[in-house]
Amino acid sequence: MIETQVPRPTMRDLMATVGEVLLMWGFLERAMRERLALRQANAKPRAKSSTLIQWRKAEEQAKGGGDLGLIQLFAEIEKVAMIRNYLAHGLSSASADPRSNQEAAVVCVMPDGRSRRLTWTEMQVAKDHLHTVTNRVRDLAL
Repeated sequence: MIETQVPRPTMRDLMATVGEVLLMWGFLERAMRERLALRQANAKPRAKSSTLIQWRKAEEQAKGGGDLGLIQLFAEIEKVAMIRNYLAHGLSSASADPRSNQEAAVVCVMPDGRSRRLTWTEMQVAKDHLHTVTNRVRDLAL
């Protein structure tokens, strides 16, 4: 029987992964801003609205149009937005001991007091998902 190995990243690996997720979120936001700028070419920029809020408004309009592919893309962005928000606004602690059986992870606490443990593997999956979603946004013709 083949035993499944749990990833054994160090604290440095864990910190790098958190940074990579946040950096890749920045790439996604830039792609969203570019698409929104094309869509709102004649509208005044909304300096007080975050990119995600503007994107959510575009989502509401897409739902009215019934574009299922676009609606699915918006849902996928919301999934990665949740992970980004945990990391950006609630990062509370981190643990990584390559000699233990516990996977490296961070704990995030949200304003309502809920906590969420994000493992190194979950963040690796989020990075892959961010890459894919960013490319889909870049390919969009809104």
